[in-house]
Amino acid sequence: MSQEIQTLSLYRPVGLKELDLILQSDGRAFPPRLPEQPIFYPVLNFDYAAQIAGKWNPKDERSGYAGFVTAFDVEKTYVDQFEVHTVGASIHQELWIPAEALNEFNAHIIGRIQVREAFYGDRYQGMIHPCDDMNAKAQMIALFKLQNSEAFHSAIHQKRNALIANFKFWILHVSPDDIFETQKMDFLHDVTAAWKTVHPDFHLPGSELLDNA
Repeated sequence: MSQEIQTLSLYRPVGLKELDLILQSDGRAFPPRLPEQPIFYPVLNFDYAAQIAGKWNPKDERSGYAGFVTAFDVEKTYVDQFEVHTVGASIHQELWIPAEALNEFNAHIIGRIQVREAFYGDRYQGMIHPCDDMNAKAQMIALFKLQNSEAFHSAIHQKRNALIANFKFWILHVSPDDIFETQKMDFLHDVTAAWKTVHPDFHLPGSELLDNA
């Protein structure tokens, strides 16, 4: 009988580019640190990650004017080797992982890295693919036009990363008048229903806001 692996839940605030790189790994790994980033900082609670993602990232051009809270589980026996650092109030607890240890750290992540919260600044444009050059609002309208076609599910499959980044923005920041009047909510519910079929292993940030809508 195999012994159940004990895990520790960690969080990390990221910007748009880092989110895209995480999703390019199929939600399995954080990207390598840049030369000027010798330490990788996961944090121990959601509220701390949300403070950073909500207060700082939406103002930062390098973050794409957006902040996302990622959540993930790591093998506890591995991560226990790293000291917990408190850098402010009691909730401001984080681990300091040397950049050269990040590949090994990634190897001890259990399951996928999920996005649990999203915050947007006034200058947010979305995850723009070089092939179509459409911002978040234009991507929403393009997908809306496919809503009742066979291409709808295919588009949701192909645009997974952009939908994870944009979906909550669509809910909160695109008014019904901007997308075919009152059909916006029906469209958003159709997206969430299709998402559960196409990407069952990934949480769609913002979908929880539609549960009682």
